[in-house]
Amino acid sequence: MKLNTFKISFKLYYHELCDWGSEYVKASTKRAALRKFARGRHLDGVDMSAPESWRWWEDDWYNAFHAIEKIATKQ
Repeated sequence: MKLNTFKISFKLYYHELCDWGSEYVKASTKRAALRKFARGRHLDGVDMSAPESWRWWEDDWYNAFHAIEKIATKQ
């Protein structure tokens, strides 16, 4: 099965600072990529149909989901 590459973008906040982050996930579908991303971030019980509502902490950084897009890759 061919896996697609998806870029998942999120905003990071630390006190009054903010930055952008992203992660590339290989999966067959957008939903599978979101599931893999959520599992890797320990986002248990999140609404898979509304990732824009996802919020989580990583150390001192507060994160908020921004977008997911399929990336074209050269083979």
